[in-house]
Amino acid sequence: MMGFIRLAVIDDQEPILNEIQGFVTKFPNVNLILSTTDVSELFNSIDQGLTIDVILLDINMPVSNGFDIAHYLKENHPQIKIIFMSAHQDFALQGYKYYPEDFLTKPINIVRLKQTLDRLSYTHKKIRRIGVKANGKISLIDTANILYIEKKGRKTFIHLKDAETVECSEGLNKLEDILNQCNFYRTHQSYLVSIDQIEYIESDNYMKSYNVKLHHCNHKINLSRHKFTALKNLIERHF
Repeated sequence: MMGFIRLAVIDDQEPILNEIQGFVTKFPNVNLILSTTDVSELFNSIDQGLTIDVILLDINMPVSNGFDIAHYLKENHPQIKIIFMSAHQDFALQGYKYYPEDFLTKPINIVRLKQTLDRLSYTHKKIRRIGVKANGKISLIDTANILYIEKKGRKTFIHLKDAETVECSEGLNKLEDILNQCNFYRTHQSYLVSIDQIEYIESDNYMKSYNVKLHHCNHKINLSRHKFTALKNLIERHF
């Protein structure tokens, strides 16, 4: 069973981006969520909460070197997998210290790229259940049953569809890392929500921010103003 890969592509040449987009969008297990020549757009998107599983990264770019980007990603976002691409085969040996999933020479071999993404998707199966420490025991929770997760002080509460709430000792950052491939989004420093359960998003003029309404839930979730655009784009790509 294949998982679903969220792919970003970074290259300084628009024609190459267009070519890659043309055939990647036909891959059933890949969602191309970002295609850009601007590295700052990549960093801004990640900072705003956009979840990326794999980056297809050009090495020789005039503004930002692909190796420098890879170094930053490995230091700050090690869960993101890297596929290098370049017209220069000599770069391959230099790049392997960043543990890339593959090194593709230009022009890109579409069959080779598909094989690599297929291999990654098989190892990226969606998590169906998570184990959390609760009341001195390990509770197994079906991820499809989670509405949202809330942090209150030192306590974390997992709110489920059946109105049950599980208090656990795991931090929100740890749960975010575990659930990042299950379509969960950090709307606020205190909330992690299931994108699949979002009913609508509304503006909160009093707080100058937004609220998220979930199915099967009367409680509205805070959405930080600076996270609105990233969540809106994520929903549009997801659905």
